[in-house]
Amino acid sequence: MVVLRAGLCPGLTEEMIQLLRANSIQTVVDFVSSDLEDIAQKCSLSYKALVAVRRVLLAQFSAFPVNGADLYEELKSSTAILPTGSPSLDQLLDSGLYTGEVTELMGAPGSGKTQVCLRIAASVSLGLKQHVLFLDSTGGFTASRLYQMLRAHAEEEEEQLEALQRIQVVRVFDIYEMLSALQELRERLSQQVLSSMGPLKIVVIDSVSAVIYPLLGGKQSEGLAIMMQLARELKTLAREFSLAVVVTNQVRRDNSAGPPKPALGRSWSFVPSTRVLLESKEVTLGKATTQRIASLAKSPRQPVGIQAELDIGSADVTPTERL
Repeated sequence: MVVLRAGLCPGLTEEMIQLLRANSIQTVVDFVSSDLEDIAQKCSLSYKALVAVRRVLLAQFSAFPVNGADLYEELKSSTAILPTGSPSLDQLLDSGLYTGEVTELMGAPGSGKTQVCLRIAASVSLGLKQHVLFLDSTGGFTASRLYQMLRAHAEEEEEQLEALQRIQVVRVFDIYEMLSALQELRERLSQQVLSSMGPLKIVVIDSVSAVIYPLLGGKQSEGLAIMMQLARELKTLAREFSLAVVVTNQVRRDNSAGPPKPALGRSWSFVPSTRVLLESKEVTLGKATTQRIASLAKSPRQPVGIQAELDIGSADVTPTERL
């Protein structure tokens, strides 16, 4: 709810605000829903001036109807689909990562979350020549692993180094550092100032649970408030600047035999538009190997439950339906 303050609109002076507050009118909603003739008499203010201020406030803060066709055209013009670098994961996600949305990769330690994030960063930087912001809160980012991926898909050393330069890594080890990095990014995007960075299309955060979990043990209400502030930042960045936002999250189980569930609770479940569960399974076929499975847990486009087998080390195989 927007609080009345000087400079909010022309004609709204500090003196007028003090008189309005004395009559229990503190917010924009309070003001526009009040009887202006009554306010003019009680506050000894000009009725004409009050009408002018209300007209401006209504223009600034009212929601104007938009038809579905206009929204669809805006969506088509602003949405891009970014490849993950994994054909089977792209197919699972209905062609790849969509800008304007938050996509979550969830899984237990060792399930391949960081490896998939590195592959996404390499794919966007090398294949699309777009810049990537990678927020590392676990210390899991390693330039050598990323460089190996780039070398596998680019022969020229100059091309490999250019792709590395398009990936900006920021180490953030608590929620406040993460919020500060995201707010700074939003300010730079708003002012169209990216300095050393070029066109940015994706933000990768590995991981959100690492910085949020420590806050949920003590004063839970405070921790939830900060978590939802992070959620607003991520969704605002995705929506307003047409970015794809990828985050990783841990999983929990109600008991040892129960199915894995995403961490951070119900409040966080509304943040990602798409959720992918990553699992690793030991398979013995001649020799012991680790099989990684990606399952779609939430999607606005695809049926929930479909799976893809990922071979993070080399090629992928075709997605399969859950039996």
